[in-house]
Amino acid sequence: MVLSNTLNKCGFEKLDRSNYSILKADVLIIGGGGAGMRAAIEAASRGCEVIVANKGPAGRSGTTPMAMEAYQAVCFPGDTEELHFRDTVEGGRFLGDQNLIEALVTRAREGARDLESFGVRFKKKPDGSYDPMQHPGQTFPRALFIQGGGFGMLMGLVNESRKNPRIRVLSDVVAVKLVQGRDGAPTAGIFLDLKDGAPKALLCKAVVIATGGYEELWAHSDAASTACGDGLLLAYEAGAELVDLEMLQFYPTIVIHPSYLKGTLFQYELIIHPDYLGGRLLNGLGKTFFEGIPLRDAITRSVWGEIKSGRGTEHGGVHIDLTGTAKSRQELTAALEKWQPNQFHYLQSMGVDLRESLVEAAPHGHYCMGGVAVDENAATTAPGLFAAGEAAGNLHGANRVSGNALAETQVFGAIAGKSAAEFAGGRRSFEKAGAAAAIEEIREANRKLRTAKTQGVRPFQVRDRLRETMWKTCGIEREAKGLREGMRDLHNIQGDLIPSLTVYPGEDETIRSYPQELQDAWEVKMMAELANLVLSSALAREESRGNHNRLDFPETEKDPRHVFVSRKEGLRFGKVKKVLR
Repeated sequence: MVLSNTLNKCGFEKLDRSNYSILKADVLIIGGGGAGMRAAIEAASRGCEVIVANKGPAGRSGTTPMAMEAYQAVCFPGDTEELHFRDTVEGGRFLGDQNLIEALVTRAREGARDLESFGVRFKKKPDGSYDPMQHPGQTFPRALFIQGGGFGMLMGLVNESRKNPRIRVLSDVVAVKLVQGRDGAPTAGIFLDLKDGAPKALLCKAVVIATGGYEELWAHSDAASTACGDGLLLAYEAGAELVDLEMLQFYPTIVIHPSYLKGTLFQYELIIHPDYLGGRLLNGLGKTFFEGIPLRDAITRSVWGEIKSGRGTEHGGVHIDLTGTAKSRQELTAALEKWQPNQFHYLQSMGVDLRESLVEAAPHGHYCMGGVAVDENAATTAPGLFAAGEAAGNLHGANRVSGNALAETQVFGAIAGKSAAEFAGGRRSFEKAGAAAAIEEIREANRKLRTAKTQGVRPFQVRDRLRETMWKTCGIEREAKGLREGMRDLHNIQGDLIPSLTVYPGEDETIRSYPQELQDAWEVKMMAELANLVLSSALAREESRGNHNRLDFPETEKDPRHVFVSRKEGLRFGKVKKVLR
């Protein structure tokens, strides 16, 4: 079934005196991952018509299906919300807004119960209570284990959404522009329908940005290739502030060799914990190089230090070693089956047995802690625009504690859905003004991309250069010289390469179904703009804090400050919000 037929069944209409197709919904949610689907369920439960626009197939694309199993919530005897609050504040190196942390810790368990009501399964003890893991930064075991990880969680949300006729999910669509009304609030989203390659409009009264992070800006990450930050740029162009874009969390143990396993994530928290797998991380000399079970930013610096100092493994990493565990083979097998079943069986299917073999791993980009600035109602600084999940910033600060990401999707997804529904309820009618012109603007841009150029460049060429630039100049270690070098290269990319983008077939303006290069071209243009903002933010933060490691400013400032950036005010510093508990 082509998308146009699907849309007709959803109430597809024509703009007055034009041939442009539109849909209407009270709330438009851009992104169909954990936060987006939870927002949809909440908004629909409050009587709103909701459309979820997703780049790929709902439930089988994006970053959420790639997430690990941990969902952090207080459930262990003796644990308290106060301790969860403190652990998150300290783990984030005091950069997280405490009003958001307060909302997270007080609503996380309710979010877990909601997930169970949607059919999501958690690992339980024989008595039916949760069986949590204890990850670094947690005073008590607090990482509830979702069976099936992020994919298992998302499928429960998708199945729940299908029960509500007010929720419509559009797959294979790419949002490229937000249209704003007289009051500055969004009135439409313009998107590319990948099933026929044409731009179309979604009229709305409120918008939730739930597009995930922007790890794809860096050459080495374990995120989905769709995590390119386009939702953040849409919010920025609509007047919203972005915050702490320089804060990319690196994860220390992403497989780099064997090469056919490259990109597989192993949870170091479980590898080296004596109660779980009891393994080790070894440098190229076969020696351990840190003590205890550090937080992610600290262990990443340790791993990177070994590699940088020439003590890494043959392929530039460290070894994951379970062969020296004190556990018997039977005990280790049982532990792998319980805590790392997906990775254990995947590697076995690829001919690698972790009980007998070492694998090499190195740090990669893993999670974006910066994003669209929001308050405790998930509201951005632009009216009618809300954000949730990894697309939103200022919760995790400079270092995310394990398990808080999936909890964030449910807590702030629900909050964003509620807030968007309330805002939409205050707008009486849809505004069509501007939608037709915006569609024509996108059509013209597509025509230019399809026009043959003498020395045109393909989107993948620009993307590869941009990502290498970001990894080289704004990676695990940063300094002013490199950041300025990166900004110069991005200036050249935007000045020379972006205007020369050509998509296949260059000589044919015919719109075709699933125009992958057309999507790539739009993405890389937005990536280049966002990358400039990231580099500017990294240059402005003249300190080392969490995952932001400035070689030229190794000290941490006494008073933490946010780095905000917006179209209206440019770059500015702001205070971290605090609460009394």
